[in-house]
Amino acid sequence: MTQSNRYRLSALFSALLLLACDGQQYVSPDTVQLVITKESSTSELVNRCNYVPVLLGSTVKARYLVEDDLRATLTVTRDAVTVGFDGAADTFKASTTDLADGPQSAPDPPAGYSVDLSFGCTPEP
Repeated sequence: MTQSNRYRLSALFSALLLLACDGQQYVSPDTVQLVITKESSTSELVNRCNYVPVLLGSTVKARYLVEDDLRATLTVTRDAVTVGFDGAADTFKASTTDLADGPQSAPDPPAGYSVDLSFGCTPEP
């Protein structure tokens, strides 16, 4: 290979590298928002954003103080989001497919509260 061909090959390789690296390349992870509202005052008691795990079998779990002795447990997997309350037998579960179609509201939340889940929020740092 001649010196001239080496320079051309080197220039071509450098140009290809520049084209391939045209900025930061990443996939923005999905997020799910939990909002718990007290119906009598319409004030938000819980408004939290969590990441949806990417790896199969991974789980994100969080507990939030709603009011007094009422605590909510949020469990997020790739396939579903579940909200449970201390002392309540029923849990609210929404599939990530349903959430992708739009916000979901718990059909039977604790008395006096509303519980909503939705996709697309910005987690706090």
